[in-house]
Amino acid sequence: MKPLRPFPFPLNIGTDICRISRIYAILRSPRRGMRFVNRIFSPEEQATKDHRLRCLERRPLGGLSDEKRGFHGMRVGNELSCEEIARRDPEWWAAASFVAGRFAAKEAAIKAHSHRRLTFHDVVIERRGRDEERLGSGPPVARIKGGEGEEEDASAMISISHDGEYATAVCMAFDPSVGGVGRGSAR
Repeated sequence: MKPLRPFPFPLNIGTDICRISRIYAILRSPRRGMRFVNRIFSPEEQATKDHRLRCLERRPLGGLSDEKRGFHGMRVGNELSCEEIARRDPEWWAAASFVAGRFAAKEAAIKAHSHRRLTFHDVVIERRGRDEERLGSGPPVARIKGGEGEEEDASAMISISHDGEYATAVCMAFDPSVGGVGRGSAR
């Protein structure tokens, strides 16, 4: 075989897929729901109070269990499909879809930044506005919090998609530890 030429650009790609029904079951759990959200979302993200997560704040204390209400997490052999759960419990399914997308995006960003030891709180998923200056309803972007000695946070491109029971995300990121175009290694 011929020698393998290195990829000429300092880019990394990360991807992840997440089953929404798994996140739904976690969020519906009185003990695990908020703990999971606090583990995944950074303080900055939690401060924005996304409307899709309001159901977690309104969780009734001591109310009927999810099983008595007829809502179940998706497990093998379970009689309810994800479409049925979404129809019966749209607010919680929307929350689970949102969290699953963000979870997949953060996992993808962590994989794309393999040159760093990132945690979920080091990655903030934001919406970039059309004017690129203020956050809005534009495409998502990952803000990678600057490490020690770094003056700025970095951005990475993110794409999040939902289809049926799954949320998936892809992240493309700059890797300064890899030589590439403009670094003398490209021909």
